[in-house]
Amino acid sequence: PASSVAGRVWILSQDPVGCRLVQTALDLAPTPSERRAVARELEGRVLQVMRCPHGNHVLQKCISIMPAEDLQFIIDPLEEKEGAVVQASKNRYGCRILQQLMKKCPPRQVHYITERVLGAATSLACHTFGNYAVQCVMKFGSEEQKHRLVRCVEQNVAEISRSVVGGGVLEAAIANAAPCEQSWIARAVARDPEVLLTLALARRGHASVLLVLEVLRGTADQSARAVLVANATKLKASRYGRVVAHACCAEP
Repeated sequence: PASSVAGRVWILSQDPVGCRLVQTALDLAPTPSERRAVARELEGRVLQVMRCPHGNHVLQKCISIMPAEDLQFIIDPLEEKEGAVVQASKNRYGCRILQQLMKKCPPRQVHYITERVLGAATSLACHTFGNYAVQCVMKFGSEEQKHRLVRCVEQNVAEISRSVVGGGVLEAAIANAAPCEQSWIARAVARDPEVLLTLALARRGHASVLLVLEVLRGTADQSARAVLVANATKLKASRYGRVVAHACCAEP
């Protein structure tokens, strides 16, 4: 129960066993007000908690079981400290909190967060952890924010594709873009053979190439397929390239 952790939430949240006690207290709190009382003990320390390997699980529990309007205590510190959103995006644990907030809260509530991610979208798209925040904007942002992100990805496709993790961002962008905007990214990838082949051979990139082929199938632009067919031998020598080569051969 909440009373078992009262006055000790911050201390317990830093410990692998203690953080589980806090999560249990949140789960078993008999009323929303008692659950809020547990969460409020983290006020003033939220930015530390979200970077903690144990404490971040407590915040994730709060996000999963509390209504969006009760999560403002997590959002406020991110808005109050300049650069906090980008720093959290690049942190192994902080990025999880941002993802969960964007997934749970309405776009207007996390507007500041998504805007800060958008402002650093190209660099974050190439970052080991930051790329997940960018993908979440594409999945859960407003239509206007998604449109701006699609344009950003289209204009920076070469830089993003060179990143080990950039393929995941490209895949999310194409998959979640409006139908008329999917072709913008697909054509940007298709018109650069180096980008296309780099992605086709990559573990986190080959799926985006399959989407490019799907988007351009039936259109006049068959440049992507032509490049891939011409490099079939190279593709078939790669674990992920073989998947793309097979898709090309299966097309009519």
